[in-house]
Amino acid sequence: MLNIDEAQIRKAYPELTSMEAITRWAQQLVDTRIADLLELRSRKTLKPYTIEELHARIRESEADFAAGRYTPAEDLFREWGMELDEEEVLEEATV
Repeated sequence: MLNIDEAQIRKAYPELTSMEAITRWAQQLVDTRIADLLELRSRKTLKPYTIEELHARIRESEADFAAGRYTPAEDLFREWGMELDEEEVLEEATV
C-alpha cells in the first residue's frame, strides 16, 4: 500500500482533482516502473561498445565541450537542490 500525501500531490498536479484520480495516477507510475524493470531484466546481455564507438563518443563530447555545449557541475547540483562544497569546486577547477 502506498502512503500518499494528497495535498502535496494536488499541489504538484492540480489536474488530479480527486483521491481516485491520484490513486489511478500512482498506480500508472508503479505499473510503468515495474514494466521498465521487467524489460531490463528480460534483456539477456548488453552489447559492449567497440573501441571505435568509444573513441567516436569521446570525440563528440570533446567537440561539444569546445563549442560550449555543456552544463557546469555547479549548475547541475544547484538544479538538483544540492551544493558542492568549496573544496569540491576547487578540485573540479584544477582537473
